[in-house]
Amino acid sequence: MEDNKNEEKKDEDKNKIEKEKDNNEEIKEEKNENNNIEINNNENKEKDNINQIIDLERKIKIDEFKDVPTLILEEVECNILNGQKIKINAQGMIGGRGANDGLAIFGSAANLSQSENTNFNLGLNSSANTNILKVDFILNLKEKYNYPYIFTIYLDKEAKSYFIRSFSSKNNDNRIIYIKLTNEYRLPLKQKEIILAGNVVFQVNPLENNVLEITNLLNQDSSSIPKRTFDASSKKEVTIGRNKDCDFAFPTNKSFSRIQTTFEFDEEKQEWVIIDGNKIKSSTNGTYAFCTHSFPIKDKMIVEILSNRIQISEEIKNE
Repeated sequence: MEDNKNEEKKDEDKNKIEKEKDNNEEIKEEKNENNNIEINNNENKEKDNINQIIDLERKIKIDEFKDVPTLILEEVECNILNGQKIKINAQGMIGGRGANDGLAIFGSAANLSQSENTNFNLGLNSSANTNILKVDFILNLKEKYNYPYIFTIYLDKEAKSYFIRSFSSKNNDNRIIYIKLTNEYRLPLKQKEIILAGNVVFQVNPLENNVLEITNLLNQDSSSIPKRTFDASSKKEVTIGRNKDCDFAFPTNKSFSRIQTTFEFDEEKQEWVIIDGNKIKSSTNGTYAFCTHSFPIKDKMIVEILSNRIQISEEIKNE
């Protein structure tokens, strides 16, 4: 009789275990589904952003943008443009695709065929030319780069000014492009801005109520510095550098200037901005922003692409 009770109890325990196992499997599957949804949403969001910029049906009439300057792209001690000077006007790259859509598309030699070396499948959500996007110029990259599109310079019709934006891939390859900041280029900070100061990477995040959050992602010795927040009501300037008085002080790090990078709260615009150096003098090794969103183009702006530098300047018109 007792043996039968024991057997029944064993069966009950076994059923319990099986039930728990099934429940865990269901939870696992649900989590995976949620993760997939999140990934897909992120990808769709990225595509939507690309589509906001790349409108293959848009046509720019040059007469409507007479005041918009022509841009000149030049190499800085490299051969990424094959020794050429690239000119871009409101309609796009001069001598490029000739689409007059206000876009200059730069790509790599990845997956190119010799016969048709400027066509790639991007999967744009546009009724015309949905699957094919031609590039204007193929960059001469020493390092292997597996994604065919690298960046675009485009005209914002409403702002009547140019912006630069990297194409992103699944492997965050958009972070191979850096925008060099100067003491004159006061960059308004966007959410989760990735900044390279000296040889240290920071994530900078403007929060609500004019609070600035700074996280050190990677230090020179791979160590991490705790996240810190700064409230503009009590502190309107945050500095990174070798000086001991800096908010983020790296006294022994030779890649830093005394004041490498300054974050300042702009009272008039009610926003945090980032400036290279101490606002008067630029740092020796520079401060760079990862090109993870659109950046307004300024005269003599320096852009770094896989360790190759180009300068973007406004063409001086002869009076």
